[in-house]
Amino acid sequence: MKKIQKICNSCLILAGTSLLLATACSEQKVPTIEAEPVSVAPMELTAQPAQAVVRLPVSLNTVMVAMINQAADPLWVAAWHNPETDKEWRELERRAVQLELGGALLSVPGTGPMDNEWTSKKGWKQWADQLRDVGASAVVAVKARDLKKISTVGDEIVKICEGCHIDFKPALPTGGEFGELSPTAEDLEE
Repeated sequence: MKKIQKICNSCLILAGTSLLLATACSEQKVPTIEAEPVSVAPMELTAQPAQAVVRLPVSLNTVMVAMINQAADPLWVAAWHNPETDKEWRELERRAVQLELGGALLSVPGTGPMDNEWTSKKGWKQWADQLRDVGASAVVAVKARDLKKISTVGDEIVKICEGCHIDFKPALPTGGEFGELSPTAEDLEE
């Protein structure tokens, strides 16, 4: 026990000494040295290598079906199938965050055959930004547990998704991926 006390006392002394030295050093003025200007030859400009394109490891269709659909569906379904428990509200908040993130991811090309073309178009970027923004609004609405705002957000989600699909992929909403479509009110009737 005395040995531990001796070590602790040594540590306190060392810490106090360090603090005093740091304080003393910070109060001293450091002399400056005046230097003569040096002439430097102009640098040659060389071409910089192109930055690597950031690419998602999956197609944007996979992001839409696996992440955005799974996040958006519970949000717009909440208008007629209201969350009741804290667990349901937490899950809805998690989905809202996923929707916001999913919208941001849609600006980054993935491995799909149309991904580079889509992400290079101004209209695609606008839809992706709108989805990200509605996701942020969903987070706020869910945290407030405001069903009216959640319903409004749900309507916006539908408008954004349908508008983007009309502009960019009207034939197959999911491209057949995972073989599922969004639920309808009839799917949730008990």
